[in-house]
Amino acid sequence: MFRIINNIIDRCFFTVTFILGVQLPELIIQYQHRLSGHLTEANLHLLQFQTIADKHYQGDLSAMVMKYQANAEASIVSTADIINQLITRVDYLQHQLSTITESTYIEQVINTILHADKMIIRQTIMEFSMAIPLTVNALATGVIVAISGLLIKEIFTFFIRYISKKLWPELPSLH
Repeated sequence: MFRIINNIIDRCFFTVTFILGVQLPELIIQYQHRLSGHLTEANLHLLQFQTIADKHYQGDLSAMVMKYQANAEASIVSTADIINQLITRVDYLQHQLSTITESTYIEQVINTILHADKMIIRQTIMEFSMAIPLTVNALATGVIVAISGLLIKEIFTFFIRYISKKLWPELPSLH
């Protein structure tokens, strides 16, 4: 009877860990979409300043920023700081997005786990919508996570049985 229950638990555990495993590729996809949205928004804001530079500085945004920084009025100098921050933000987001989109799946997983933008990944997780992508990468990730989970469970169960036999040798075995 114990074997039947253990077998059912193993199957349920495998199914749950498989479903959780296929969520990683979906998280990467949703993170990529959110990054893309942030980049589009930052580019729209930067385009407004570029339009001013096109009209008054022959399209040279850096010349406009330098002129603003040399201005005596603090609000104009602050605007130059905002433009510089926006340029830096666009470059940063573009780098983040290209790191995700122009790499292999394994590199995407590693980059998302180790180098994701903290604020954007937090937003992605908070608004995460579970889905099961039917791609080879997603299914492979699900299988790997599920099998790893089962192996960890079996190792943990083995150690619990081993320790219980050492501590309480008089108890009957549940095998």
